[in-house]
Amino acid sequence: MELVNKKNNYDEFLKTRFISGNFLQSSIWQDFLDKQKKVFWQVAVIENNQTIASCLLYENKLMMGRSYLYAPKGPIISNELSDQKIKQALGLILSRARDIAISTTKKEEIFFKVELEKENLPELTKCPDVQPRDTWVLDIDKDPKELLGDMHQKTRYNIALARRHGVTTRFSKDEKDIKDFLRLIKKTYSRNQITAHSDDYYKTLFKVLLRHGAGQLCLAEVNKKVIAANMIIRFGPAVTYLHGASDYKFRKHMAPQLLQWETIKQSIELGYKVYDFWGIAPEDDSKPNWAGITRFKKSFGGRAVTSPGSHNLIYDKNWYKVYQLIGRLRKVIKR
Repeated sequence: MELVNKKNNYDEFLKTRFISGNFLQSSIWQDFLDKQKKVFWQVAVIENNQTIASCLLYENKLMMGRSYLYAPKGPIISNELSDQKIKQALGLILSRARDIAISTTKKEEIFFKVELEKENLPELTKCPDVQPRDTWVLDIDKDPKELLGDMHQKTRYNIALARRHGVTTRFSKDEKDIKDFLRLIKKTYSRNQITAHSDDYYKTLFKVLLRHGAGQLCLAEVNKKVIAANMIIRFGPAVTYLHGASDYKFRKHMAPQLLQWETIKQSIELGYKVYDFWGIAPEDDSKPNWAGITRFKKSFGGRAVTSPGSHNLIYDKNWYKVYQLIGRLRKVIKR
């Protein structure tokens, strides 16, 4: 068992099974990180010439010359390994990450943040989640009529109501349509008191998705006015609803329900097996403002996929205390 540090493409390994959010460990995300000028590393654990684990990690800069390492929804370990082998592969990545990431003798990283699928180790410390801990997925290797029957009755009604209100949908790979997506994102996130990414973040992400043939915008319109917009990503057997927004003035038109359903149908036609609605509120009530969007996603039927969430491997305990203190102060200031 050896650790390889090369910016190779491990997509085929990642695509062997569905793992919610594994696109964040893919070559698509490598490209996205590169376009953001992030410093990143791609490592893999190899045994008998076979990839048994992979991890895409990158550096996030902090103040005072410090930083931390982050592997979004990673590392990813083969599910064909024994428990002992899983711990061995994971331990190899965790123990070597700092050595791989550092190019000088100066140790500036305070911690290494990971988001494991299932496994957890006693040396890891729980921290606030970055990516959603729990997600909601719909298995779509079924007839659309069966999926409709499994939905909440009100959701089926609202889909039909949207059509009666004249809502139409279309799918776009035109970069010009990003302006409507950004307009709605700002409105929706402000209304729900959620911090949005910058316009450049979404524009860059969309360009990367188009370059890889891995995504599109899904738009709902009334009289040619865009009133709901989603951004999806396709990777492996899954389509993931990554970002979405709608115009509150048109809430009675039920455009988001119809838009999701049309996207699900398109995903079935293209041969995908899973539609991932992405994050839902964890059962510990740590995300109370996610209650509404969680009800919306669950109304389509499906199942929850749970994970341990974000954990830190702490390198420097003293600096970690400073980092936590600054985080608490920022929360007080925001209030």
